[in-house]
Amino acid sequence: MSLNFGRLFRASSLGVVVLYFGIDPGLDGCLVVLDFRGRLVGVHNLPTVKIGTKREFLVVDFARVVRGYVKEVGADNIRATVERHLPMPKQGISSQCKGAGIVGMLCGVLAGCNISFIQVHPRSWAKVMRDAPGTDKKGRSLLVASTRWPDLELKGSKAHNVADAALIAEYGRHQWDI
Repeated sequence: MSLNFGRLFRASSLGVVVLYFGIDPGLDGCLVVLDFRGRLVGVHNLPTVKIGTKREFLVVDFARVVRGYVKEVGADNIRATVERHLPMPKQGISSQCKGAGIVGMLCGVLAGCNISFIQVHPRSWAKVMRDAPGTDKKGRSLLVASTRWPDLELKGSKAHNVADAALIAEYGRHQWDI
């Protein structure tokens, strides 16, 4: 998705643009960026590379995306919300360590760019943001996100990751404004 910073600057009456990052971590994770009014600014799948049969997170490519936003609006005008990593039942120790490592790298990039961030428990944001009927977590995220942001592309196997990242960004936007 291309970035439209011109729209952001025209939209801000005070001349200050605040962006909110929502990050759903993991190898299928996503970064969604919202403006100060909750409008969609950018969607970025977390970059990975396949090496043999395994995939690895490309932290340098993620840092490049983050630095692009810092260059446009400044680190003081970005607030990030990262979903906390929790081990899943029946998940192997190797997968748990990889997930925790990715969250650590994401937070390291944010800290290295002087971006304020919080980590949020998955149940905390989901309880507030997945306000749709049913028990299917992925389906509820897709439903709420597609209603809130009609132009958000929610197709393919990573659609629920994009939806979750958007909902995390919106949750963070409300938390940071308190």
